[in-house]
Amino acid sequence: MTDEIDFSARDPVHADELFYERWSPRSFKQCVLEGNKLKKILDAARWAPSCSNEQPWKIYTAGRQASSFKFFVECLTEGNRVWAKDASILGFFIARLNFSKKPKANTLCEFDCGASWMSLSLQARIEGLYTHGMGGIYRDKVADFLNLDTSLEKVVMGFALGYLEDRENLRNDLRDREKPSSRKDLKDIWEILD
Repeated sequence: MTDEIDFSARDPVHADELFYERWSPRSFKQCVLEGNKLKKILDAARWAPSCSNEQPWKIYTAGRQASSFKFFVECLTEGNRVWAKDASILGFFIARLNFSKKPKANTLCEFDCGASWMSLSLQARIEGLYTHGMGGIYRDKVADFLNLDTSLEKVVMGFALGYLEDRENLRNDLRDREKPSSRKDLKDIWEILD
């Protein structure tokens, strides 16, 4: 990566750099992940907190060399496909909709998947990798490919994982957007009540 990452749109107050230097690039290096990095990243995802310790997530991944990688690319909308095809790993988060120990809907299953996703993303940064979560996916296509029972499981999101590549490799319309975004001011998301 030859570009300097411009974090000037961000104004952290007290958060560790691990948090404010996490961002979602679109420019990924076309390479295979080496060693146990993916296993470490997915292990971090399993340690996320969850309602009643249900851990309702299941994460499916395909590396560039896997036969399913091409199909994973086809499960992305065109806007995501154009850049995500270069990532080392593509994956999907699936939520189990009901509690495993009682016949009741787990209304927090997607929230819990979000916690797992954040753990995955932060461990990826520790390993020198980047992630980009995607809502622009064909959920029905993913569910069919993974043979999911959609009355019991839900496709929550897709993601790309890999090493950062120079943004000059992106199309012009994406290149201009390839930088960390700003965040709302702390006072806009936090209110102290008496």
